[in-house]
Amino acid sequence: MVNASLDVDDFDPNQEGNIEISQEGFQKMCELLLKRVKNTLNAALHNSNFNANQINKVLHVGGGSRMPMIKQLLRNMFPEAEHCIEEHPDEVVAIGAAYYAYSLPSHSKSDRRRQAEIHNDERPLLKRRK
Repeated sequence: MVNASLDVDDFDPNQEGNIEISQEGFQKMCELLLKRVKNTLNAALHNSNFNANQINKVLHVGGGSRMPMIKQLLRNMFPEAEHCIEEHPDEVVAIGAAYYAYSLPSHSKSDRRRQAEIHNDERPLLKRRK
């Protein structure tokens, strides 16, 4: 069994000490989180009228995607998909947020030109399998 030690003052400089936790204990503490992630993914599939087998690429982004249990959940839910795992998943979120912010209307004269640029550069993140 894998054990880890967390230094409390890394999270709260006013406190000292270590917390010992096993991998099994951490997984047990995260069960509710995993259920919520799975429910959110199932709702997104349902709302988009996609089936899991129609997803051909899954982007692992954000800090949670570093967790082995999240990676395994995604592989189990989308076994046929290519799983794209970036070395810096937080940067991918920031880039996506920047693209989204750029796409918001600004009510300026250049807005139409900018919207045209965005539509010419769009790349679908989810594609249906045929």
